Amino acid sequence: MKITPMKAKLIMAITSAIVLFACHKDKFQDAPTVDVKSISPNTVSHGDIIEMRSKFTDDNGDLDSAIVVYKWYNGNTATKTDTIRNSIKGLGLPSKLREGDINVTFAYNVINTGYATITGVTQRDTTATFGLILIDKAAHRSNYSESDRIRLKKV
Repeated sequence: MKITPMKAKLIMAITSAIVLFACHKDKFQDAPTVDVKSISPNTVSHGDIIEMRSKFTDDNGDLDSAIVVYKWYNGNTATKTDTIRNSIKGLGLPSKLREGDINVTFAYNVINTGYATITGVTQRDTTATFGLILIDKAAHRSNYSESDRIRLKKV
């Protein structure tokens, strides 16, 4: 089959249009996405404040709350997985914000007004990771994103 110059131009134009359209596809979805970038400090003692820094996207810009998931480790094996008892409501983000940074701050083994609290730690040093799930006003849940491991000192 011989391709004429006219057919070649038509095929090239269609291919270019498909590639151009695919490259400009909207990167946002109805369900939010989250990516935990860092957590600090690396070692936490009784009463310390932990900050988890993340990036998010949400097509509707209506993020409403967050759930923090934590896992305790014994070596490389997760020995306990739990969630903070109350999800974090009212994230304080501007409405219609489709992407940005979000910092979740919580207290370790002490109750501080204004912070979510992680309690019930064993009586020995342990390693833990913290994960984040975001929820928007339409009850769409984001993916789960987890922090690096940090060291939790006994009470």
